Amino acid sequence: MLKKALLCKWSWRFAIERGAFWNQMIRGKYGEEQGECTKEVRDGYGVGWWKAIRKEWHLVSSRFSFMVGNGWRVRFWKDKWCGSSPFRDSFPSLFALVVSKNAWVNDVWSSTNGEGSWNLHFCRPFNDWEVDEVDKFLLSLNGKSVQWDEDKVLWTETKCGKFFVKSLYKALEPGSTISFPLNIIWKSCVHPKVSFFGWEATWGKALTLDQIQKRGWLLVNRCYLGQMHGESIDHILLHCANARTL
Repeated sequence: MLKKALLCKWSWRFAIERGAFWNQMIRGKYGEEQGECTKEVRDGYGVGWWKAIRKEWHLVSSRFSFMVGNGWRVRFWKDKWCGSSPFRDSFPSLFALVVSKNAWVNDVWSSTNGEGSWNLHFCRPFNDWEVDEVDKFLLSLNGKSVQWDEDKVLWTETKCGKFFVKSLYKALEPGSTISFPLNIIWKSCVHPKVSFFGWEATWGKALTLDQIQKRGWLLVNRCYLGQMHGESIDHILLHCANARTL
């Protein structure tokens, strides 16, 4: 889960750092979808780093909302910007009737002489039993308007609205009771190389033979010290009798 959270950090940066050179390069290579992410990477050759990042996009998109400014980056019905869920989920019957389901917020806002109003088009007049739903919908839009500044992306897992890897990791592992031994590893009086090895071992990322096999290398996995069992970080640190004598 930590790996996924770290990859998702780049998805978040892609959504908020649109003026950065690297961002423009990525958009130019893969194209853009929904205003906040690239199109799905379908290159069948190799395992590109952006392909891995784009694969986890749903973990980020389901956890952010928008603060509407000019409304050019926010889809009126499909993005979360007014309330706790997108309008298509809150008012599915109205979404089924709307003419432009992919409209941006700016598209449905009309401004004249400094005054503005919402201008939505539906495929037919409303029936009597649908009026209450329309009233609730209009009430939710009360006080909302389009401004001159740019739209902002907010992370819903933190109070400040900013993305932190820790916040996503906790969201992905809500029932986990295992905490990272921060003080033991990073604040102990040992050489930094030892601390770094401890960090790798804790997350199962030390470059043992089983990890090398996972990266696609064809080799025989045998513990070098005993030649009896496969080599893994758990085996070396916990179970290998020969390692304990060193």
